[in-house]
Amino acid sequence: MFMTSGVAVGTPDPSLRSVVLRYEGFTTQGAGPVVFRETACTFVPVIIDLDAGWTVAHRDHVGPPLRLRSFVAGLTDAPVLVGHAGSARCLQIDLTPLGARRILGLPLSELANQTVPFEAVLGRTGMTLVQRIGEAPCWRDRFALVDQLLLRRLCDAPDVDRGVAWSLARITATGGRTSIGALAAELGWSHRRLIGRYRDAVGLPPKTVARIVRFERALERLRCGAELSTVAADCGYFDQAHLCREVRDLAGVTPGELRVNSVQDPAG
Repeated sequence: MFMTSGVAVGTPDPSLRSVVLRYEGFTTQGAGPVVFRETACTFVPVIIDLDAGWTVAHRDHVGPPLRLRSFVAGLTDAPVLVGHAGSARCLQIDLTPLGARRILGLPLSELANQTVPFEAVLGRTGMTLVQRIGEAPCWRDRFALVDQLLLRRLCDAPDVDRGVAWSLARITATGGRTSIGALAAELGWSHRRLIGRYRDAVGLPPKTVARIVRFERALERLRCGAELSTVAADCGYFDQAHLCREVRDLAGVTPGELRVNSVQDPAG
């Protein structure tokens, strides 16, 4: 299948460093429908659609895939199939979980393992942004419009939960290998309270978040060519079989397939 693609990368305003991971603009033209497999991840993607929309199917989804234009996807603990009819043009904003909690202004448990229309989250503000981005003449201007919106919303946003922020930083720094019980004890929180705070601020329980962080670390090592046994040992898995089960559960493919394919390769 013949396909042409283009990617534009934007640099978020420095004051958004803790909120935004990246801006990217995508343009793709192909000969027919395409479906991509997105693996579990620790960021919240926002898609501003500038073409004919998308299909989205989560693992436990019943019935035909969702048909969406611009959308927001919460953290997931399973792969998601995303497709388009053959052409796509969009701007993607990848938010940190705590940044998404502040910018979107709702508990991230409402988005966990779900994909929802952008306007359902930001209402008229979201609809106006989509329209203005569609009318902008170039990617630089589109990225600037996103900067402006996020900076405005950040001014009125609630502060991050300091306990969650501290513990999430520990989880990330240790590659998902820190003890969740020890984190709760250091905070002086019950395990139940820690889980509740994470569901609000991140969307998924801390143990699940640590599991995805560990998977992301393993994914990086696999794509750098490391052996399965080495990755399993270095990333905190019991053994190679444990790593394979986790990859299958969080990516929907085997480690070998994950090693040679990018996250957005066409799904079989």
